Order: sequence, then C-alpha cells, then structure tokens
Amino acid sequence: MPLSDRFRWNPRVRKGALLARATLSPWGLAAGGGLAGVGMALGVGLPFVIAAGVVAWLTSAVLHLRDPALVSSLLAPEFDRDLSVLDEEHRGYMTTALAARDRFAAAVADLPGKEQFGGMRTRVTEALRRMYDSVVWTQRADRFLATVDATVLERRLRAAKGSAVADELQEQLTEIEHIRGRREETISQLSATVAGIETLAVKMGGLALDTAAPGRYGVSTAEVRRLREELDTYVDALAEVERSLPATIPEQA
Repeated sequence: MPLSDRFRWNPRVRKGALLARATLSPWGLAAGGGLAGVGMALGVGLPFVIAAGVVAWLTSAVLHLRDPALVSSLLAPEFDRDLSVLDEEHRGYMTTALAARDRFAAAVADLPGKEQFGGMRTRVTEALRRMYDSVVWTQRADRFLATVDATVLERRLRAAKGSAVADELQEQLTEIEHIRGRREETISQLSATVAGIETLAVKMGGLALDTAAPGRYGVSTAEVRRLREELDTYVDALAEVERSLPATIPEQA
C-alpha cells in the first residue's frame, strides 16, 4: 500500500488535522507571539515564553472548540478499517469511495446550516464500512476461485459420468458457480454504492454552489434527501449481501 494512502485515509491523521486547526489558529498564534515578544522585550526569560505558548494554544482551542461544526467533526465516526490488507485491485473500490466522501464533506463544509447534514455524513461512513467488509470478502473469493480450475472439473465430470465420483464433482462445480454468482452480485452492489456516494458528492457540491448563486444550478435540498434515500438503499443492499457471504466461501481462502 502506498505510503501516501496510509496517511491520506488514516482516521487518526484526519482527526489530527482537525485538532491542528483548533490549536494553531492565527488568533492563538498572535496571542502567543505577542506575549512572547513582550516577555523578550522585558527580559523575563524562557519560562514566560513557554507560558506564552501555552496561552496561545489555550486561546486557539477555546475559540475554535466553541464551533459546533468543528466539535461535530471531531466526534463524528470515521472510516477506520485497514486498507493495507487489500491488494491494489480491490483497494481501488475503497479509495474511489473515500475520495468521493472527501468531496462530499468539503461541499457540506461550505453550506449554511451544515449541521443538518450530520446524519448523512454518518450514513456515508456506515456505507464505507460495509463496503470494506464486502471488498474483503470479494478479495478472498477471487483468491479462492483462482485456485480452482472449473474447466478441469467439467472434463473430469464428463469422464466420470454415471459413477459415484460424478456426484462429488457436480457438487464442487455447483458450489463454485454459487460463489461466482455471489461475487458478481457483491461487485454490482459495491459499484452501485461507490456511484451513489460519488453522485451524492456531486449534488452536494451543486447545492453549495447554488447557495452562493441562487437559482443558477437548480439543486434542491429535496433532491439531496432523495439521494440520501438512494444511498440508504445501497447500504441496506450491502447489509443483505453480507448476511449471506460468510457461508459461501471457506474462511481460510
């Protein structure tokens, strides 16, 4: 997994960036710098300069942590799964959806009354977590199917027709086809969920632009609610798929 991805999608890094915003504001730095300057001018010494830095941090934290949107972001659930267990092919589903999540979050940040969209942010996070579980299963399924040559099994089945071995071979082929079918269904739901998050991000961006230039982009809050309902459908469909996944493939695959 690329080092840049480890930092970009790491929830601790994301929360740390929010905390940095709360503790390194211009107001706080100005307060600390001013006090440090006074201390140096008066020859008070290092303890005063250190105290000035603490005051700067406290000033910034007090000013920013009074912001409900920032507090909500700090407390909001994050996508916190380990992407390093996925190979490049399967990780692509997650990184595409995570990038769309970031565009969605950036658009929400530009909206007045953005607090009302907190539930949507939580739902997107839930969708990402369910996506991850399905992607992990799909990767296992692909690795398992790569170890099985259905063509050889079919050839053996034809040669063993009418014998006791034929029933065993037919069961193997039936199970392989079942796993393939579940894999295709899961991939379809993953693609739909990614597209749903991407569409939500685009429409939310349009709503943010419409707020700045009313009547020009034509994206309504009602339409965003409709997209939320569509996202709910994708999330619920993934949940339904997940309920049947563990029984369809060996755990060690």
